[in-house]
Amino acid sequence: MYEKKIEAAHPGLVVMVLDDSGSMADALPGTTDAKFQWVERYTGIILKELLARSTVPVDDTTFRVKPRYYTAFVVYGARPVRWPVGATDVRDIETSVRDFAAADPTSGAANTLGLGGRLGGTDALAAFEMAHGIVEQALQGERFRDSFPPIVFHLSDGMSQSDAEPVAQRMATLETSDGGVLVVNALIGTTTSLAYTDPNDFPGYTTDQEAGPDPDSRRMFRMSSASPDTISDNLRSDGIFPSLRDGARLYFDVRTKEMLKHVIGTVGSGGSRANR
Repeated sequence: MYEKKIEAAHPGLVVMVLDDSGSMADALPGTTDAKFQWVERYTGIILKELLARSTVPVDDTTFRVKPRYYTAFVVYGARPVRWPVGATDVRDIETSVRDFAAADPTSGAANTLGLGGRLGGTDALAAFEMAHGIVEQALQGERFRDSFPPIVFHLSDGMSQSDAEPVAQRMATLETSDGGVLVVNALIGTTTSLAYTDPNDFPGYTTDQEAGPDPDSRRMFRMSSASPDTISDNLRSDGIFPSLRDGARLYFDVRTKEMLKHVIGTVGSGGSRANR
């Protein structure tokens, strides 16, 4: 299980669930940038990496993008909305990158999701219900049925007036022939009890005590899938998280600025070798 390579014939699905509630307008501790800016920054990194994995040379000067990855975005605060506005289906990676790079109709800025911490309260439950529906619908078709399982990335500071944990657990019961959906949570914050200094000695979270003491952080930990052996082995062998412990969950924080850049190594069972 979790051994399929991601390729055009068996593409991967990545669903991004992004917190844009009022608290995301606050600065990330230790920085001067708002939390939503970090979400947009890391989203851009993830899209760029997926595009690179999907781009192949035609000749010495020409390249083309294969539909190896499809994406969908749920942005939420008091209620969830799809990005871009009007999206009703999953989109191939080339289209998603083009949407991200296009100028925002409100601000005129490019390379943005239009976040700003403007969506009021935080209903993570409603956001995960929407993401569950996206994944469930996608798996009813032929495209992803025999692919590496979909990955749901949740980027949030953890604060929520509702509890998405039951839906995250239900999401993990959806599956392809290669395994169940993987839920990855990234805490846009640094308040955990886990001791490490950088990705090289990051051991991974194995207990909610390590994710605490904050109850919101503990909940995000419990919402996260256990890392399959194939992913853990590749994260170690690729040197992304060489000290990762067996049994660690797919839960991360942003204590180091490069952390979420490395988290994209969870996309696909083959790590950086996923598309050989």
